[in-house]
Amino acid sequence: MTIRTLVTALILGIFGGSLIADPVKLGVFPSNDPAKLQQVMNIFAEYLSETTGDEVSAIITQDYNELTKRLREGSVDIAWINTLNYVKIKNDIPEMRYLATYMEKNEITGAIMPYYQSYIVSLNSSPYSSLDQLEGKRFAFTDPGSTSGYAYPNLLLQKNGIVPEEFFGKIFFLKRHDRVVEALRAGSIDAGAISDGTYFTAEEHYGDILHVIMKSDPIPLDAVVAAEDFPESKMGLYRNALLAMHPDHRFCLEMKSFLGWNAAGFDSRDDGFYDSVREALGL
Repeated sequence: MTIRTLVTALILGIFGGSLIADPVKLGVFPSNDPAKLQQVMNIFAEYLSETTGDEVSAIITQDYNELTKRLREGSVDIAWINTLNYVKIKNDIPEMRYLATYMEKNEITGAIMPYYQSYIVSLNSSPYSSLDQLEGKRFAFTDPGSTSGYAYPNLLLQKNGIVPEEFFGKIFFLKRHDRVVEALRAGSIDAGAISDGTYFTAEEHYGDILHVIMKSDPIPLDAVVAAEDFPESKMGLYRNALLAMHPDHRFCLEMKSFLGWNAAGFDSRDDGFYDSVREALGL
């Protein structure tokens, strides 16, 4: 028996798992460059395989709608799903079950927390430093299914009396947060909505190029969920595996290296943790 096999067997014994390997499909929403995301999620799937004894493989969906569809039809067993779609799908599929919440290390305070924020940003070199200066200008969201790239910044704008379709000269949906930064750098847009993690990554790569016009309230981070047909007997096994991940695990380090996300493991909350999102979005 190899050391890796022995460690796996010990973990399975601790977590109450079975030594019979089952194929498990992990669905992941396309938050970033698919090739980079696939690389880090393969590491995540490998970790889950080692700690559960199942054969876990990661699938990066083309968009948020595909992930939703796969959860509904059961072609993925577990899913890493962004906050907005979690509350929407949970509303449509009450049988979908919460496993854990992703956590990040805050870039400023160093605290590990299951929250993040949405930023509305422009370039420091541009003449646009406030919302009122953006009237008639070009603005970019990420995806209508994105929490920090659409739902929360859209809410921020509306709270300030701005109807985006009437206020901006042109609106773009660029699908990914990093594309918003690149569009700003290229001069294709005047302002846009991104996650705070994308903002800090841009600072690391390009220096102090972005001006933060507005920040959202704290937003609960992504959820890992189990599909309706996922065996109840495996719920504790997978939850424990997620909670056992250390912030210095290779997966967390590679998330930072490949995607710029300050990954720091997972926390165990419950579905009620996302009630603030439901309230904010009128769900």
